[in-house]
Amino acid sequence: MKNSLASLTKTEKRVKFVPPDGGWGWMILLGTGLSNIFNQSMLSLFSLLYGDALEAMGHRTAGAAIVMNTMLCVSNCSGPFAGVLVKLTSPRFVCVTGSIICTVGIFLSGFSTNIIHLVITYGILLGAGLGFIQNASFVAINSYFKLKKSIAVGIAMTGTGIGQTLMPHVVRYLLDSYGFRGACLLLSAMSLHGICGTLLIQPVEWHMKKIEEEVVVDEKVNLLEESKKNDELNNTARRATSPILNDDGKQKLVPDFHSHKDLKSLGDRPSNGHLNGTSKSSQNTKSGLRKLYELFDISLLKNPRFLNVIIGTALTSISLQNFSMLYPLFLQNAAGMNKQETANCMSAVAFADIIGRLSIPQLQAKFNISARMTLIITCIWVFIVRQILAYQTDIYVILVLSSMYGIGRSMVIVARNITISEQCQVEQVASAVGLGMLSMGLLTPPIGYFLGWVRDFTEDYIACISAQNAILILFLIMWIPDMLHQYYQKKKEKVDETEMT
Repeated sequence: MKNSLASLTKTEKRVKFVPPDGGWGWMILLGTGLSNIFNQSMLSLFSLLYGDALEAMGHRTAGAAIVMNTMLCVSNCSGPFAGVLVKLTSPRFVCVTGSIICTVGIFLSGFSTNIIHLVITYGILLGAGLGFIQNASFVAINSYFKLKKSIAVGIAMTGTGIGQTLMPHVVRYLLDSYGFRGACLLLSAMSLHGICGTLLIQPVEWHMKKIEEEVVVDEKVNLLEESKKNDELNNTARRATSPILNDDGKQKLVPDFHSHKDLKSLGDRPSNGHLNGTSKSSQNTKSGLRKLYELFDISLLKNPRFLNVIIGTALTSISLQNFSMLYPLFLQNAAGMNKQETANCMSAVAFADIIGRLSIPQLQAKFNISARMTLIITCIWVFIVRQILAYQTDIYVILVLSSMYGIGRSMVIVARNITISEQCQVEQVASAVGLGMLSMGLLTPPIGYFLGWVRDFTEDYIACISAQNAILILFLIMWIPDMLHQYYQKKKEKVDETEMT
């Protein structure tokens, strides 16, 4: 019996193209990092750059909140459209387009005379540009790296940390030397570096590595070939969902030729709609809706685990964003620090953030920890550090805790999009990241309003930080049971495979 099975099993060498996991991918990281320094860092420069201008327009905190929330909402909601553009064009085209939009937004904001102008230039234009860059740059990095993906994303996002550390000093100098309008014009000129950086993005097909691997061709594969031949003879319209082996042993990764012919032949037959008198326009409308459905990959939302992932990552991001806005006020009002001490604590967070983005992905790759598990661990870390931090007033203790928080925050940001990309196929990554951004855009206003209400109602920073941590607890409640279920499911599948062999 064993000899008969052995006769049905053979090995063949196949040529396979894989992502380079380096090579030109390092240049893409350089270009993306350069873009992040001058564009993504604008998120943290709003109060410093536009604060005095808003006061001159007669607006203070409420006006700043309107502009910032508009920018965050537009940035996140532009994600699905950026994903569609990536599929229709290329990541480089979308990144360059986003960089140009950012430059135009910063440039025109220098001529703002009322808050409506700022909402249009900073809120809508800059927000849309940042959304385009965030989605397309991740898709480009994801296509070049497979084994070193976390390390690559961490390096690329280090540019944002460098920009948040250095750009405030640049903005302060420009405001003192050239005034508000001159500072905006010069910052828009610096933003042009983002265009140069994103032009380094090239199609991954230009740099794929060719490798040879031995594959086992057993009876199951032969049966699959025989089944395909029967399908061709019977003229059935069924798309190939498994790899097909040609006569020369090479693997085809696309639906087979006969499937398209069969589908076409079916399309030529009279449909039920024609028999019932349905017009051609309704069929065209349905096909158009179907194209949009496939273009945006709406089918991803049918997967409960994918929904759980994008909602969970949105909750973590919202919690981090709201803490970043509250933290300077907490240091000055609750901890009683002056502006210099507050700046030192903020610099500690930014510096630790950079260290974390460079070092923790190395540990993640070394110990083979999934992005989803990394996100859970770091969120627990952030929860504990922030809850302890809320009760501190000593500057040295706060500096240490700020550094610890910065390290945890770095991995939450790095692992977010990687976790989403693990839940879909490679060709769906752009749409999946876009849907994740959209979920964040939809959840940010109500949750942000609730956290602001907690602060105003209680007038207590400890209560507000605890409410922000409650968002992380909700995230853990959503994810941990699903992770356990997934773990035991895989364990059961391994046991079944062992029993079969």
